[in-house]
Amino acid sequence: MNSVLYFDYIALPLYVVLLYSTFARRMTKGRSSRLFILVLLISVTATVCDIGMESVIRNPAFGDIRVPLAKIFAYGYFLFHNGTGFLYYLFIYSITNTWYVLRKKANTLLISIPFAVFLVALVLNPFTGNCFTITEDMGYQRGPHMVVFYATASLYVIFGLAHLIYCKRFLSVTKWLSLFSMYVFTYGAVMFQLFNPHLLVELVASAISLLLIELVVLRPDEVIDSVVGLMSWNAYQDTLRKIMITKQAVQILVIKFTNAREVRTYLGEERYVKYIRLIADKAIALGTLEKVHLELFFEHPGSLYLIIDEHDFDSQKAIPLLVSAVEKYTQDLKGTGAKLDPKVCCIKFPDGLNKQREIIHLGHHFAELMPHDQVFIDALDINKTKEFQIINNMNDILTRAIKNEAFEVYYQPIYSIWDHKFISAEALLRLNDDRYGQISPSAFIPEAERRGLILPIGDFVLDAVHKFASQNELEKLGLSYIEINLSVAQCLEKELPNKLTALRNKYKVSPNKVNLEITETAENIGNVMDDNLKALSEQGYTFSLDDYGVGYSNIQRVSKLPLKIVKIDKSLVDNMNTPSGKSIMNNTVRMMKDIKKELVIEGVETQEDYEALRKMGCDFIQGFYFSKPLPAQQFIEFLKKNNFQSEEYRLNESQA
Repeated sequence: MNSVLYFDYIALPLYVVLLYSTFARRMTKGRSSRLFILVLLISVTATVCDIGMESVIRNPAFGDIRVPLAKIFAYGYFLFHNGTGFLYYLFIYSITNTWYVLRKKANTLLISIPFAVFLVALVLNPFTGNCFTITEDMGYQRGPHMVVFYATASLYVIFGLAHLIYCKRFLSVTKWLSLFSMYVFTYGAVMFQLFNPHLLVELVASAISLLLIELVVLRPDEVIDSVVGLMSWNAYQDTLRKIMITKQAVQILVIKFTNAREVRTYLGEERYVKYIRLIADKAIALGTLEKVHLELFFEHPGSLYLIIDEHDFDSQKAIPLLVSAVEKYTQDLKGTGAKLDPKVCCIKFPDGLNKQREIIHLGHHFAELMPHDQVFIDALDINKTKEFQIINNMNDILTRAIKNEAFEVYYQPIYSIWDHKFISAEALLRLNDDRYGQISPSAFIPEAERRGLILPIGDFVLDAVHKFASQNELEKLGLSYIEINLSVAQCLEKELPNKLTALRNKYKVSPNKVNLEITETAENIGNVMDDNLKALSEQGYTFSLDDYGVGYSNIQRVSKLPLKIVKIDKSLVDNMNTPSGKSIMNNTVRMMKDIKKELVIEGVETQEDYEALRKMGCDFIQGFYFSKPLPAQQFIEFLKKNNFQSEEYRLNESQA
């Protein structure tokens, strides 16, 4: 074995392993990954050519073809070796999301000049021999113009280092150092070879650098969604962050499948993923057809984000093609009764929306803010609406609400069918902002949970309800207890029993005057929840399971929980106008009665629904049919009026 080639023999399998790993880990999506693969391929080829040249030139067994074959390997080596530096420089532009700079022809021409000069020198060399020669007698000899090869390669090192320094703020320290290492290792290896020409360490140094880049920079867990094999939500956020920094003008098409969760549950994960991939492939093919570069990202359960480099591209004309692709690739779903429902929004940056938070919020909520029968909407048609301004400024709204104590507890009466009066009420949180007015809990609760504010907000509700109960004798109002919703975070809070004990002592409110509502999500989250339920039960608190019928609870799980009440979700009431829906409700009521649970039916709005539920044997009714949620004073007046009349009604009934 030729000792000069020891390090080349080490480098070759390293490159092959890197290539295999790249494809095996599905690191093939996006321009950066494709450029990295190209760098690996030409590096492998350069290594093979280097081994081939050295092996042939030093082996007389090749006879007359030795020199021509060595020349082929030599020209291949220099072409691919210098091409590696040029492509790696382009890779840096891509990974730093500054590719838009190269869309200007002047910039593209400027950075291509060194490689063009190198190519001219390489093409002329067979005629001049000024760069290198290979002869039978002398073997491989460098010429005076070999400096052109080194100079042009060095220019890309200088360009790359300068661009990395400029883009340092776009990358994490570890990623930046990994990209930087390519130049440090390679340049160090070249300098080493100048003094030790018998040790060709440059290619193995390059292989080690590329290995570091694959492990640190192109991490598939950060870039690729492991389920669908597309670029991930994390990668989208990172790309968006870089766009904000560089002020690159782009379009973002958001394709949101509003019923993705239901369709995925119905079809199963494997079949659903197949459809998503087909639709994504069609979107990418459409970009190729329209000659625009796009990067595609996926967010669970069913949103595609297309970042298009061409700011002036007429994206609206692409919408019918995208919708047609959805219908085409999912047409066999029609026989199953399932159908993906796409909504599309076009966001132009920096026009209108110029903050990352705004773009993310719009991508999540635009479908809720557009007409039901509309498929496409421009971001400019949404971002000025009051609804989006509330969503977009929820952080400030919550900050003001906490500072100015803008939260208020409302109470919705719960009617007892058997007692003919209102015997309890559910405490519901409301937010009345000075700027935007009353804001729905469905808007501010998720944001409060995301920001970690749900615990102090939950504490406010607990305190307010205990204070209300202490200031108003519930029995005189006809009430047995007040129901309080516990968030998942509260259920997981180890201090919850101690907090309730402190409130009980502070306001002198008996535990039997408070009923705690847990959700189906909360009742399946582990030991802390179980410990809290047990501790609070021992103190005398009772529990309700809220929103039964929309989650994962089954009758067996419900029967094992220390529940006094099960609250049936409004969705089951809404479906009672169908034979199957009525049967489901009837069977639900019967099962709950069999396991000795009291039933509260939520969302009752009509006389017909009330009568049907009364005949089924339900215990309690909650909904707009009787009353919407009311502020504390209006709620008290409501009870005084209606429960007093209920007492008269019951007296008359008993006398009759």
